[in-house]
Amino acid sequence: MRCKLLAGAALAAVAAGSAFAADLPVKAVAPAPVYDWSGVYIGGVIGGGWSTHDVSDQALGPFLGAPYAQGIAASGMIGGVDGGARYQLGKLVVGVEGDMTWGNLNGTNANAFGPDSFTISRAITADTKWTATAAATFGTALDPTVLLYGKAGVAFANTGYTDSWAVPGVPPFGGTASDTRVGWTAGTGVEWAFSNAWSLKAEYDYLDFGKYNVAISESPLGPGVTPMTQDRNHINQFKAGLNWRFLPTFW
Repeated sequence: MRCKLLAGAALAAVAAGSAFAADLPVKAVAPAPVYDWSGVYIGGVIGGGWSTHDVSDQALGPFLGAPYAQGIAASGMIGGVDGGARYQLGKLVVGVEGDMTWGNLNGTNANAFGPDSFTISRAITADTKWTATAAATFGTALDPTVLLYGKAGVAFANTGYTDSWAVPGVPPFGGTASDTRVGWTAGTGVEWAFSNAWSLKAEYDYLDFGKYNVAISESPLGPGVTPMTQDRNHINQFKAGLNWRFLPTFW
C-alpha cells in the first residue's frame, strides 16, 4: 500500500510539472545573421597578364621592304592593389571599383628581310609596366557569402617600346618610346566572404586599347626622324585577391 501511495505521488508531481512547463512562454531562437556585401573595401591582387601587340609601320615597312606587321606576344607576373564600394539590394550587388597593377609584360618579335647577301633584321620589344582600371561592378549573391560579379569601365596602360635594327656594314641602331594609353575593360569574377570583414576573390579582366600611333625616337631615315609606328594592343589578366571591408555600415 505504501509503495502505491509513493508511485501515485510521483506521477502527480510529474504531471503538475509538465502542465507548469507548458504554460511558460517559449523564447524565440534568434535568426542567423545574413551577410551583407554593402560597404567600402581595399585589398591586394596577384596574378599573371598576357598582352598581344600587332605592330605595323606605315612608312618604313614599304620603304625598307620590312614586314608590314609584327606580332608581339608578351606575358609576365603582375601584382597590385584594388579598392571600391558596394551596395546590396536583395541579391543584387552594385558598386564601383578601381585597381592598379605593376609588372613587366615583356615580349619581342624579330624579323629578317632582304636578300641573303644583304639581310636586314628588325626586333621590336614591347613592355607594359603598369595597368589601371576604373569600373562599375554588378553581381548577384548566389549564397549570402558567395558573390558572382561582372565589371566594365575604363582602362589605362603604360608601355615601353624598343625598336632595334641591324644592317650590314652599319653599327646597330634603333629607338625607344614610352606611351600611356586609355581604353576600355570588361571582366568577371567570384568572391567568397570567409568572415564579416575579409573575402577572397578570383577575377579575369580583358583590357582593349585599340590601334594607336607610337613615335619612335630614332629611325633608319636619320637622326630626328620619328616615324609613326602603329600598335593594336589588348591585355588579358587573371588575378587572385584578398579584400578587407573596413566600413561595412557605411551606407
